[in-house]
Amino acid sequence: MNNHKVDRHTYNLRKRKRIHDEVATDDARVKKPNATTTTGIGIDKLPVKKQDTTTTTEIGIDKLPDDMLIAILSRMSLKEAARTSVLSSRWRNLWTSTSRDLVFDAADTSGGAVMKMEKFADMVDYTLKLYEGTGVDSLSIRFSNIHEDDDGVISHSIYSWVYFAMLKQVKKFELDLSVAGGYHYNYEFPEVLTWLLRFPPEKWFPLECKSKNGVRVLRSLGAFRSLRSLRLVHVDISDTAVCYFLSSCPVIEELSIRASNTIINLQVVDPPSLKVLEIVDCPNIKSLVISSTNLVSCTYIGKKISSPFKNVPNLSDLTLGGKFCTSFIYEPNKHSSYSLQLGKLVLNLQTASFFERQIGPIDLPQLHGLKRLELNVVSQVGRSLLFFISLIKASPRLHEFKLKIDYLVARQSSDDSMIRERLMPFPKVTSTEEYTFEHKNLKVVKIEGYCGCESEEQFVVQLCNIASLEKVLIDTDCDYYLDHAENCVAMYRLRKDGKNPMSKRMRKAEPMANGAMTPFLAKKHARKLRSTCNTNFVIT
Repeated sequence: MNNHKVDRHTYNLRKRKRIHDEVATDDARVKKPNATTTTGIGIDKLPVKKQDTTTTTEIGIDKLPDDMLIAILSRMSLKEAARTSVLSSRWRNLWTSTSRDLVFDAADTSGGAVMKMEKFADMVDYTLKLYEGTGVDSLSIRFSNIHEDDDGVISHSIYSWVYFAMLKQVKKFELDLSVAGGYHYNYEFPEVLTWLLRFPPEKWFPLECKSKNGVRVLRSLGAFRSLRSLRLVHVDISDTAVCYFLSSCPVIEELSIRASNTIINLQVVDPPSLKVLEIVDCPNIKSLVISSTNLVSCTYIGKKISSPFKNVPNLSDLTLGGKFCTSFIYEPNKHSSYSLQLGKLVLNLQTASFFERQIGPIDLPQLHGLKRLELNVVSQVGRSLLFFISLIKASPRLHEFKLKIDYLVARQSSDDSMIRERLMPFPKVTSTEEYTFEHKNLKVVKIEGYCGCESEEQFVVQLCNIASLEKVLIDTDCDYYLDHAENCVAMYRLRKDGKNPMSKRMRKAEPMANGAMTPFLAKKHARKLRSTCNTNFVIT
């Protein structure tokens, strides 16, 4: 009996073991569930989290070498690259090693207000101090919030910015200290010997020859040797310093100097790579000599001086302004040595300060190669524009003509004489009889600042009569703006160029002499003009 019980007990154990083994075998044959499925598996046993972590570690951006990360950061803006410093300790200083364009603009703020002087200087100083890159492609510093009582406060900071540009072998350097209202900061660009004393010896180049000339010695040191473009606005730089840049920077292609009080007798002679030159609003300039075989584009706006162009065989793009521009039109014989080769000409005819040009010039500039002519004109509403037809006649190959007009407008009827006292820079022509020629190449005409007055209509009709125009573009998006020179005079000009707009209340309080001038009515006049001309009009 006991043996029977033992046998039965043994049998049950064996049976349970056999069932357990069969279940285990069947489970092993069952397909393993997908890792993303939670049915039948505890969430804490899922391998997903561990797998993602492994993937990030192996192929994530943190696995990339520093050189590659720096290359990526170099494609971002300065602000975006600097923000990556909060990612981790490894990213903290990566952005400071990039070779990039460093742009600092006091007006480029989130709120739209111009940054205060000391705050802006501290920001630039701090950023440049952290920067560890071996080179800088471009350094642009634009600051316009300088006041008269701030002279000298940030001069030391500006000097350190210039030195940073030299030390980092910057390729493009811009320093803009222009201030609204015409205020001049009087910052003097460092002299050549100052650079010589501070330039580190480890960056010296072997001397090419023995010379006591400081400019020659500095050239051998390689300061600014990589510079390709230099733009200085409201920065006083000496003639000697400019000559250094031109003679000692072998790859400099662009030089722009605007509103410098210390440019007096400047010589631009045989710069090896110079292609673009701008000398604008330098009030104390007495002479300018330009002899450059590679020069393609030149801008000179300022005093009447002897013709500066001595040897410029490749000059094709010229922009002129000030009294020198008037000389170009009324004294063409003084400019014939280079006017024949021009392909593009821009003339800025602003209000005259000497006497009004009542009679047109007997001779006109010879512009036989000109294909594009642009005129930026200050005029009186209703004043004839037919004089400019003569410039078109002197350009037989002209293809595109652009006229941009800023109108002086009297705010009171008694102030109209104020406009006449400011004097117009071009003669008033009333007869169209002499303009009966045929121009075979003129195809495109663009007029900006169109207000719809009769003189504009007469001018456009005359252009349609002398040429088979393919397109006439008329921009009527203008408004009234206060004119700084005379408070009793307003300016009717393009909105994109306008500053100090007049409020509607001000216009009603002091009615304009030409109160009907509005963009709406200007477009209405332009559409009416389109119906009388058999050509394609584009009105904006």
